[in-house]
Amino acid sequence: MQAPPRPRPHVISAGHTWFLKWGLPGFFLVEWLWWMVQWARMHRLHVAIPPALVVYIVGSATLALWIGWSFLRLKRVAYTATALHISNLRREIVVPFADVASVGRTIVGMNAIVIQLARDTEFGQRITFIPKRMFHPFVWTHPIVDRLRDAVAAAKGQAVSRLAGDRLRAPGTP
Repeated sequence: MQAPPRPRPHVISAGHTWFLKWGLPGFFLVEWLWWMVQWARMHRLHVAIPPALVVYIVGSATLALWIGWSFLRLKRVAYTATALHISNLRREIVVPFADVASVGRTIVGMNAIVIQLARDTEFGQRITFIPKRMFHPFVWTHPIVDRLRDAVAAAKGQAVSRLAGDRLRAPGTP
């Protein structure tokens, strides 16, 4: 007799997460390195370096650091009826909905969804991902935020009712 098939997790993060996580920071790093090489060539040839180039190099370095800091933390997120499946595109962990502390979104920057976990995992306590479809950041939250909040509330309600049921049961009864 075969075990029933495990339900496939429903992916809720954007398909281009890999590009945002690795491609965009890599592009800006290569651009910054290219401009640094151009600056070194000009310096070696004793050519006056235009102030605009210095501003551009400093600005692109700042942008590369900000994009790297923001986007390298992105995760791929999927969910089933009972848990979140979180991946950094190399490893995947499973976190039950009962272990989620809160679900929200970032307002400044990339308008990502942030899941705050109640316990520490190998990916940390804060999981950030870009949802499949973007919504206007100042009008409403993404519908997946409400869906995840409902799933977390349902999981915590079941956990609380199980704990209450254990306390109400007489000792020695199953």
